Amino acid sequence: MNPQHEFNYFTDYEKDYLVKIGIAALVGKLSPKDSSHKSGWAFMLCNQLWHAGFKNAEVITDVNVDWTDYDVILLEHGMEFKGTFNIFGGANDDLYHQLNRLFVKGVRLYSLHYDMPAVNELIEKRLKTGSDLFKTLEARIEEAKEICSQIPRVDHIEKTDKLCFGDSHAFSQYSPGYMCNRNDGLTLFGALKRGFQEYVYPWTKELRVYLGNIDIRHHLMRQKNPESALEGLMQNYEAELLRMQERGVKKIEIICALPIENESRKLPKTGYYKDTPFAGSWQERTDLVNTFNWFVSEMGERNDWQVWQHPKVYLNSLNELDFEVMEKPKSVHIARKYYRWDLVKDMPNKNLEDKTNTNALF
Repeated sequence: MNPQHEFNYFTDYEKDYLVKIGIAALVGKLSPKDSSHKSGWAFMLCNQLWHAGFKNAEVITDVNVDWTDYDVILLEHGMEFKGTFNIFGGANDDLYHQLNRLFVKGVRLYSLHYDMPAVNELIEKRLKTGSDLFKTLEARIEEAKEICSQIPRVDHIEKTDKLCFGDSHAFSQYSPGYMCNRNDGLTLFGALKRGFQEYVYPWTKELRVYLGNIDIRHHLMRQKNPESALEGLMQNYEAELLRMQERGVKKIEIICALPIENESRKLPKTGYYKDTPFAGSWQERTDLVNTFNWFVSEMGERNDWQVWQHPKVYLNSLNELDFEVMEKPKSVHIARKYYRWDLVKDMPNKNLEDKTNTNALF
C-alpha cells in the first residue's frame, strides 16, 4: 500500500449502487472453495462492496462466465501477485480465452491494488511459443496496451475510520465496516521497527491488529533468549499501541496468536524462511504462543483494549491447530470457512458459534 496513505477508492469512481459488479481474475481463476484462503481476499472485497451499498456484487469463480453480463469487473490479480502474471500451462488456448476478456465492450474494468499490468507485453513475449489461437492476439497488442493504460487502479473499496491491519492472516479477522491493510510477510518486529504510523491511516479511530504469528513461527526461537526477546517485543507492542492512541485511535483490539499445527504439515516453500518451515519444536513454539497471548491479555486489561482469542474449534484433541481449519491443501493460513466473519452469508461465522472465548464485539 502507498506509504503516504493516498488511495484510490472504488466509491469515488462508481456512484450508482445498482450496478452489477464482478470480482474476477484475468489470468487464472478465483477458487469457490471455502477451504481456500487465497480467494478469501476476493470474498472479503465483495463483502466490503455490499456494505458500501453495492448489493449486486459477486465473486466470479468460473472462467467461462460472460463478463458482458456485468457493468463493472474488478480485476483481482491474486494474493501472490507481485506485478507480473504467473502463467501455468504456457500460452495455450485457455490463456487466449482468458486474455480475450480484456477486450470486452461496455464493461468498466478496474485493477485492484496494482497499476494494471501490461497485458500487451505478456502477449508479445509469448507469441513465439503460443498456440495458433493465442498467436491471433498479435493483431490486438496495441489495443491491449491502450486498454491497460486506461484501467484505473483501486486500492480500497471505501474509506472508513475502522482498520484491520496485519500480515497475510489479518483479513481472516475482518468484519463489516473495516478497511483492511494486509502486508504479506510482515512481522511484529518489523512493523514495530518501522512504526505503526507506516501502516495505520491517520483517520483511523478503531484499530484491529493481527501480528506475531510469523515471529513465533520463524524468528523468536532463533534468538539467544527467546522468552526475553518475546518480553521485549511485547513491551514495544504495548508502547506502540499507546502511541496510536495519542495519534487519535479511540478503540483498539488485539488478536491473539494462532495455536501451532502438527509438525507433519506440508507447507509451500513460499512459507519457508532460511530453507525451513519453522524454527523450534512444536512445544517451544506453543509455549511462545501461550506467553504471547498472556501478554496480550494483560495489556488488554491494563489499557481497556479488546482482545480476540481464537475459538476452541481451531484445536484438535492434542491442542494443536487442527488441519481441518487450515487452508487446503497446504499453507499456514486459516481456511475461509473458519474466518471470524462469514463473508458469503454476511453474518458472524456460525462455525465458531458457542465455541469462541472472547470479549470482542462484531
